[in-house]
Amino acid sequence: MSSPRPAGSPRVAVTVASAALFTDMLVYGLAVPVLPLLPSVAAAGPASGGVLFAAYAVAMVAVTPLAGRLTDRKGARTPMLAGLAGLAAATLLFSVAEPFWLLLLARALQGAAGGLSWVASLSLIAACTPMRTRARSMGIALSAISLGTLLGPPLAGIMVEQAGVRSPFVLAACLALADGLARILLVRKTGEVTDDTGGPLTVLRVRGSVTIVVVIALGAAVMAAVEPVLPARLAGALGVGPSGVGALFALAVLTAIVANPVVGGLSAQVPARRLVTAGALIGAGSLAGLGWAVTVWQAALAMAGLGVTVALLLAPVTALIGDQGRRSDPPTLGGTYALYNLAYAAGLASGPLAGGAATGTMGFSAGMGAVALLVAVTGLIVARGLPVPASPA
Repeated sequence: MSSPRPAGSPRVAVTVASAALFTDMLVYGLAVPVLPLLPSVAAAGPASGGVLFAAYAVAMVAVTPLAGRLTDRKGARTPMLAGLAGLAAATLLFSVAEPFWLLLLARALQGAAGGLSWVASLSLIAACTPMRTRARSMGIALSAISLGTLLGPPLAGIMVEQAGVRSPFVLAACLALADGLARILLVRKTGEVTDDTGGPLTVLRVRGSVTIVVVIALGAAVMAAVEPVLPARLAGALGVGPSGVGALFALAVLTAIVANPVVGGLSAQVPARRLVTAGALIGAGSLAGLGWAVTVWQAALAMAGLGVTVALLLAPVTALIGDQGRRSDPPTLGGTYALYNLAYAAGLASGPLAGGAATGTMGFSAGMGAVALLVAVTGLIVARGLPVPASPA
């Protein structure tokens, strides 16, 4: 029996979806070195800054089920355009907002827009590509996410120093409008995906999936924990300007991108539980080292360590969760990526809350030490429960 014919051009679908995901994460990255330095955020304190950063992921998780229903009913075009409108509105709010509550509203709106765009973009790829090439197409889209995350912080840092603290958000609004034009012109109505009917709960029910989800959330939380508190620390204690802050965050992402294929290669010979254990320990050491860094070079070494941590935590379980999707009944690729995205968003929400609360209560150095201990304990516990990959048939 032949597989259902994809609805639309696979190349156009991957291009538009990748552009949408790239834009979303670029805008996310643009906010990292800027938001903690805004007067209202600095005055609110580290814990409130953590809430501000977590609002993005909380809104994304809340909107994701609704985005799935909307995509099922209307196809990818409607939620992608709705996500575009939300992203443009959020970035414009960031560019003019002063009170903390208005920044919080803008951040939540950005997260909701991201939830719509992520679900619709991955669904667009699923609807327009055959199953045999879908994993490769999804990989291209996920690479666009990494690229946007890499470019956002250093670009924002340079713009702040050259054009003012609000300038990155003006750029983000322009990028959102350009991306929206591509969505309007290129995204047509797509049919239902009939060869991939399982959802995230289908994959979560497979034995071992819960531990994988926790590791994915931990991998996202490790970096997100320092986002609301590190820029102010670097500026106050080490005299690092916005461009330097952006470069340090970009260093972490670049290190993760370089380490990912290395760890992926090791995953074929080294059990995932050992790699995850190593990631948890390196992450704990890097967070503690960041807390006590007294020079820029020490901070840079710690940020590079966090990049390695992200690779060690996420690369092995990315392969494992794909195996869980094949084991589920019915087997699913779309449900696998949906579960991955939900777990990652949960980490983006919990990391800033933990980092902001810990540093706000105990100070930066002790707070980073507490988060480091939490990462080590959580990683060591869940690593023991990771499933063993199924042997190839």
